[in-house]
Order: sequence, then structure tokens, then C-alpha cells
Amino acid sequence: MTDWQHHYEVGETPWAKGLPHPHLTSLPPDTLTGSWLIPGCGYGHDAPELVRAGAEQVIGIDIAPLAVSQAKALWARNSHIAIALGDLFQMESSGRAGTFDGAWEHTCFCAIHPSLRPGYVRSVAAALRPGGLLMACFYLLPWDPDEDQSQGPPFGTTLAELDHLFGGDFILENEFAPTATFPGRAGREWIRHLRRREKTIAGSVHPHYETS
Repeated sequence: MTDWQHHYEVGETPWAKGLPHPHLTSLPPDTLTGSWLIPGCGYGHDAPELVRAGAEQVIGIDIAPLAVSQAKALWARNSHIAIALGDLFQMESSGRAGTFDGAWEHTCFCAIHPSLRPGYVRSVAAALRPGGLLMACFYLLPWDPDEDQSQGPPFGTTLAELDHLFGGDFILENEFAPTATFPGRAGREWIRHLRRREKTIAGSVHPHYETS
């Protein structure tokens, strides 16, 4: 398992751009509502943009204590943002299960080993209230064509895998390539808006989406 604390200690954090994801900056005000979760928030630079877009409360969690301490310092003056040391995979027993209106996925899904992805889906679904929204930016192709595509993190994914993993707990509402992203990521990312089902399909994963 990757030692994320070590990465922060030695400054090996290429995912930390010091800026929010450009897609978030394009969201109009009052697009979002309620309480939002950022799993694997790192330094939390995405959090203020969720607030600007209408989120009343944003809670970022990360398993690296150094990232959490620095994020807390960065956003201490923003009363709408809270940062906590936490493990997404413990969400069901955290006391916050079913309390979030939305979640923003940016660099958490690609950071975990693909074998853990079904657990990621269950945990995010557990965090959201029924009808809650997962707004996700998936990293489809993190490596160049001449590089080993199986290496990671980050680990790539496919639309077929996303269909399979998320189809049991979520309804796909919208998907598109982001028009704005970080340099070098054009054509490598995919945005999906996924609505937490009122009732999940037994088995947690399902091969096809019901679209609305």
C-alpha cells in the first residue's frame, strides 16, 4: 500500500497543483447545495470552489496527517470548510454515513489499487444520502502511450469499468470530457455525474446503467 504520509513528507506530490481543478472554476454560483465530501482531499484546494459554487459545507478527508494539518491551516478562515483525518473506507462506521448531499471525486479513485475500487464505490455510496450526487473527474489515461499502463498510482480506468462498478449504487445522469483541465491532462479525463439510488441493486455492481 502506498505510504501517502511519506510522499507529503518528502514533497513527492505531483497531484498537488496548488490550485483547484479547472473544471470546478467553471461551475456557476448556486450550482451545488448542502453538505459535500471530498475523499482524499490532500491540501484541499478544491474545497473553496465547491463553496463558491453553492455548497454550504465542505468536509475534506485524507489519510495523510501532514496533508490534513496543512489543509487545516490553509482553510482555517473559511467557516464553510472542515478538514479531517479520515479513511474513506471506514465511512460506514464514521457517524457521517448518509449525511452528505454530494461528493467530489478528483484524485482519490485513481490513487487506490484497482482491487479496492468496489470498496470505494460502497463507501462513497454510504457517505451520500439517497439521491445525493457524486460529481467525479476520472483519470482514464494517466500514462503516456509508450509507458506501462498497468503501473500506478495513478491507476487508469475505462468507461466500461466505471459502468460495472458504479451501476449498482448510482444512476448516470451526465458525462462529458472536461473543457478545462490541468496542462497535460487534455483527453485523459472524464466527468461523470452519478446520482445515488434510492435503493441499491443487490450485489453492489451492475453491468449496465439506468440513465435518467
